[in-house]
Amino acid sequence: MTPKIAIISPGNMGSGVGKFLVEGGFDVIAPLDDRTDFTRFRAKKLGIKNSGTIEKAVEDADIILSILDPGKAIQVAKFASSAIRRLGCTRIYADCNATSPSTAIKISEIVEAAGGIFVDVGIIGGTPTRKDNFPTFFSSGPQASVLDVLDGYGIKIKNLGSEVGSGSALKICNGAWNKGAFALYTAVMLAAEKYGFTRVLRERLPKSQAGTVEKIDAALNRLPSLSGRYIGEMEQVAETYAGIGIPAEFHEGAAEIFRMLNKTSLGTERRETIDPDRDPLDLLAKILIELDFQEKNKQ
Repeated sequence: MTPKIAIISPGNMGSGVGKFLVEGGFDVIAPLDDRTDFTRFRAKKLGIKNSGTIEKAVEDADIILSILDPGKAIQVAKFASSAIRRLGCTRIYADCNATSPSTAIKISEIVEAAGGIFVDVGIIGGTPTRKDNFPTFFSSGPQASVLDVLDGYGIKIKNLGSEVGSGSALKICNGAWNKGAFALYTAVMLAAEKYGFTRVLRERLPKSQAGTVEKIDAALNRLPSLSGRYIGEMEQVAETYAGIGIPAEFHEGAAEIFRMLNKTSLGTERRETIDPDRDPLDLLAKILIELDFQEKNKQ
């Protein structure tokens, strides 16, 4: 029997995965009562049904995919696990968030204590838009193979073994590299903008960082809209590093950069409405103006 899938919550990644699961013949649901009109409209358009609440999603689904802000991962796992315990049902709960290995272990303990089956997942890759760009779900845990049924339906499944935390560790290292680089570049360019030589530096950088700057410039255009989600991820990176004796301060700083971006008006943008041709240097200037204005209003 084809399992029913619940996605908590169907944001950009979750809705993209849900689209291909629906097209693959899976019944996909999501708790949408507390989501925006935009999210509910997009879900309906993609064939994702509204379960109403998380509790109802747990009751109706066989597999629960938690894909959300990592800062909310434990809270949502507790809520879902309470439903599993109350219903007396066995559910597969896959935490697919950018959490530290220690956080993944905490969530596994919460889920398994309630009678659920836990799978630790680290997602590498962007939102699926076509069959040749599916992200990979790196799964780990004693029963990680239960997710293999989803392989090829919007995602690729790669099992990393039986140890909870392996999937999270891979995702953390990947995010530490990519998003850490975004934060570093943003900090450098904001400083350059403050001192008035942004364009001079921007002309110089591609000579020493061929290909890298162009890629980060493209990412910078949508970075403020994603910054709210990246705060928690960078905090999880810092927690991971601190736990293994690697200095955590850089990624604590990265979290602060994303916190700053999220406070600007650009933090409320949706990726679907962003102008792809916007000049990244004009964007930096706008960010700095807003941050300076906020700082002056504090005084």
